[in-house]
Amino acid sequence: MFHGNFTNHLKRLLRAKITEDLVNETLVALSTHPEKSIIQQEHQSFLGLVVMKQSRAPKEAFKEAFKAHLDKYFYLKHLWIGKDGVYDEQYYLDEVKKFKTSARELLVKENQAFRQTLSKRMKLLSKLKFVQKEKQILDVYAEFAITKMYRRDAQIFWAYKMDFVFSELSRRLKIPFVQTRFMFPHEVISALKAGWLAPNLKKELKERVKYCVYYAVKDRDYLFITKAAKELEAQIKQNLDENVNELVGQTACLGKAKGVAKIVNSPFDMRKMNKGDILVSIATNPDIVPAMKKAAAIVTEQGGITSHAAIVSRELGIPCVIGTKIATKVFKDGDLVEVDANKGTVRKISNF
Repeated sequence: MFHGNFTNHLKRLLRAKITEDLVNETLVALSTHPEKSIIQQEHQSFLGLVVMKQSRAPKEAFKEAFKAHLDKYFYLKHLWIGKDGVYDEQYYLDEVKKFKTSARELLVKENQAFRQTLSKRMKLLSKLKFVQKEKQILDVYAEFAITKMYRRDAQIFWAYKMDFVFSELSRRLKIPFVQTRFMFPHEVISALKAGWLAPNLKKELKERVKYCVYYAVKDRDYLFITKAAKELEAQIKQNLDENVNELVGQTACLGKAKGVAKIVNSPFDMRKMNKGDILVSIATNPDIVPAMKKAAAIVTEQGGITSHAAIVSRELGIPCVIGTKIATKVFKDGDLVEVDANKGTVRKISNF
């Protein structure tokens, strides 16, 4: 993949200048972008509201700032399926009231940490004496990371807007809203032109909702439904070595942590997360950020230094190992796990 090749190229570049034990730490620092992600922007905007409330700012000023925040970030709760709707006025009012510590101190602390990270990046660029072309590559890498976050933000907003389309499709075709999400574009077009849904497709949509696997390669795509989908899943699991207790991935944010593993791939899984657990996921998304904030460490199967998990973990200051490939298959809920993000390792342990 392009992303993996990009990361490997930079690692080779760094190995020519520093020792192997410093490669991960240096790459993490150099991949930091001077602009904060949309998630961090929303978080700090919210802290600004809390500061106003705690300092007893004029009601009209608070009301104006509150409306601006809600208008800008309301859709972030929608995520991909909109199950929990969007952020509303009452949600943010409740969150502001629940905030008991000094928001101003936290805001100052976070901004200071961010400036220190950027300062470290500038010092490394100078110390390692990169030529102009190398600096440009590193700048593109950091830009690539923040651009991916904005792309994800745009996808969430698109998903929110598409709900209106799905609602109308559900009304016209007289099928449940959830089934409209499992239709291919050509099926939607054909059904709308005909003014009705073919009986065989209507029956199949019910099965797709229950369990299906969508697989795309090059210019072809495949859909496996219920039994075929489960057989495919079983086949994949058969290739897994059950004796594996340790995995090696890519360092996204330095640090070490021990805790109880919790597999979190969707908002539904977040309810089992407790403060200090190790969050293990195929790949994190904005929909599970609340769980990420509780984690002592984050481990993912997919992604690289510019992935969602990598960027958010650095903003939260949480140890993170990405690209382990099979973490959700090796570890299960309740396993005691040790994460050494300095080395990029994750392993099962018998006790703390």
